[in-house]
Amino acid sequence: MFKINPFIRTREGFTQEMGSGRLFITLLLLLYFLFLPLNRIVIAQETSGIKMIEVIGNRRIEASTILSKLRTRIGDIYSDDKIREDIKNLYATDYFEDILIKSETIDNEIKLIISVKERPILKDIIFDGNDKISTDKLKEKVTLITGTPFSNKHVKENVERLRDLYREEGYYEATIIPVIDRVSDEKASVTFFIKEGKKIKIKEIRISGTEKIPEKALKKTLKTKRYKVLTSWLSSSGIYKEIEAEGDVDRIRDYYLDRGYIHVQVSGPEIEIIEEGKWMRINFDVMEGEQFSIDNIDFRGNDIFSKDEIKEVIKSKEGMIFSRSMLRGDMSTIIDKYGEKGYAFAGVTPDITSDEDSKKVDITFVIEKGEKVKVRRINIAGNEKTRDKVIRREIRLSELDYLNTSALRRSFQRINNLNFFENIEITPESVTKDMVDLNVKVKEKPTGAFSMGGGYSSVYGFVGMLDLTEGNLFGKGELLRFKGEFGELRTSYDVTFREPWFMDTPTSLTVNFFDTVRDFGNYNINSRGGNIGVGRSIGEYWSGGVTYGLQNINVSGSPPYPLEKGESITASVTTSVARDTRDNYWDPHSGNKNSLSVEYADSFLGGNNAFVKSITDTSWYFPVVLDTTFLIHGRFGIGKGLRGHDFPVNEKFYVGGIYTIRGFDYGRASTLCTFSGCSPTGDLLGADKELIFNIEYIIPLVKEARINGVLFYDAGSGFAKDESVRLSELRTSVGAGFRWLSPIGPLRLEWGYNLDPRPGEQQGIWEFSIGTLF
Repeated sequence: MFKINPFIRTREGFTQEMGSGRLFITLLLLLYFLFLPLNRIVIAQETSGIKMIEVIGNRRIEASTILSKLRTRIGDIYSDDKIREDIKNLYATDYFEDILIKSETIDNEIKLIISVKERPILKDIIFDGNDKISTDKLKEKVTLITGTPFSNKHVKENVERLRDLYREEGYYEATIIPVIDRVSDEKASVTFFIKEGKKIKIKEIRISGTEKIPEKALKKTLKTKRYKVLTSWLSSSGIYKEIEAEGDVDRIRDYYLDRGYIHVQVSGPEIEIIEEGKWMRINFDVMEGEQFSIDNIDFRGNDIFSKDEIKEVIKSKEGMIFSRSMLRGDMSTIIDKYGEKGYAFAGVTPDITSDEDSKKVDITFVIEKGEKVKVRRINIAGNEKTRDKVIRREIRLSELDYLNTSALRRSFQRINNLNFFENIEITPESVTKDMVDLNVKVKEKPTGAFSMGGGYSSVYGFVGMLDLTEGNLFGKGELLRFKGEFGELRTSYDVTFREPWFMDTPTSLTVNFFDTVRDFGNYNINSRGGNIGVGRSIGEYWSGGVTYGLQNINVSGSPPYPLEKGESITASVTTSVARDTRDNYWDPHSGNKNSLSVEYADSFLGGNNAFVKSITDTSWYFPVVLDTTFLIHGRFGIGKGLRGHDFPVNEKFYVGGIYTIRGFDYGRASTLCTFSGCSPTGDLLGADKELIFNIEYIIPLVKEARINGVLFYDAGSGFAKDESVRLSELRTSVGAGFRWLSPIGPLRLEWGYNLDPRPGEQQGIWEFSIGTLF
């Protein structure tokens, strides 16, 4: 509320008798002199300046703070519009519950008086009547803060927040009444009186009107689920959540639209409280309409690609049942195809016409390619530790290149694969009609880790562990790692340094030293040595490398025949080539990794062992529904001694265990010692050949924490040098497990079930490890 005119007082009560003529003249003169000052005042307000602004009524808020919120200033010409805006600005501060601006005229100049009434300070928040939900949990939900001003609006908002909390917990009929108690002019307390009512669970979900699609299939798409005694307490399902239920309307509609029902209508959710308030029924109603197929697909504005070129890459085909999600995917595919040619802001709009008689639709993709744009500048922000060049060298675009959407995606993948950042944003920003700036914003995460621990590994028994890793040394992308394991069956020390861009070229340099002792029961194997290797990127997805290794092997104890005790030295050169198209090295969902390595050892390299060893490894990842992933993995390895030398025992293949075939003890799916003097269950000899297949279905359980579940099928075996590789001899298992992609590496807990146990073998085995995946 505000005033713009001063109060005017005039004389009243003229009672003198006058003649009519004289009276008429007198009245004219009187009116003239009465209205003259009023006209001057109005004109003064419209043309005079503001001489003074006074603030009254404020107690805590400084007058200077209030004046700083005003557009009106001393010396300004008075303006009704400015006054209205000033009042709006003052209310927007949320400091005041009442504001009045009045004006007074002093010597043809205006004095503004701003009268305010400050909001009370919240002294206390009280909850009354809450038995089912703790006061602490209620306080976490409210946004009111003691010691700060508050308003009725804030209280109402918090009533809704509390009501939502009770509904999430199943108390759908809970009522909340707020009472504001003024304890003084400046302070007040708020009490929320709560009547919780009974907890109401969902007993039934009905989807009526379904004739062409089974109701059961639709219910599987819903986030709202009925209450189940055995499982709902784990997942909080069976409790009505308004946002989820409203989203279920869209999920039902989407299900129909993806199956050609283009005129489907879905209403709901309607809620029924049944069985004396103990249970709830959720109702959705569907009008399905008819199913439509695609009659013709056409394009408009496609002056870069021919119709056939675009039809080849989209999934929608003539004669197929219409699917809206497929249509959306096709729009993205077309946009990406144009983006690869530099049309980064191309747009695609589908024009769909339907024939109600034939139940067919025609789809025309209207393409607006826009301007072809180049990258003016690449800006990198958010990297406090990581050097710019570490990020910049992973970007598959250079300044003044045409903007390419596939290159942007690949750049994101490569930066993400560094594993230095928890968040990455790559955003093109238009600066001119044909130029963009590429803004790369990252949020770094810790790349150094120090961990100590212990546990039980099915492979190595009880183990202690010490791990010190820095994956981004000095912000240069270098890796330095020291790892030690101390266990019943294995003790190892390992130091690794890796420079991924040696001399600022796409050439990696890796240096590694190790010392490992493995206890096989009757005998031990100690391997001590080091490796130095260089690798090189070959194109976008290919890489190759050469590694020289030197190690001393000591076999002690009483090794079974044909193993021999004593020392030997292996000096070898390993060449490798790999192709890796995985979208994420640490948690892949699509792409594949294929590698081939050949290790050659001979005396002229500095040792006394001579052998050749080759390993072929392949992994293929396929995205499935709901962020799940299907993995097919295979590996074939073969080794052979040269010129009368045996294939060294530490180089042999040990098939069985969590890294090869689960459900078997370490190495027990390989060749075992059956000669006299061996243990009754057979000593481990290792194998000269291995063949392994793994199939996994990976399910994200807690995505934010990178915890996954896995179902698997394994098949494989190890074979002696005089044995042929036979598929009929492969050992098989199935099982399930959990994986956590922790900062120190994947933690795996998996249970394997041996499908054909032999005498002395367990049927099922729990296995735990800290290490790599396939």
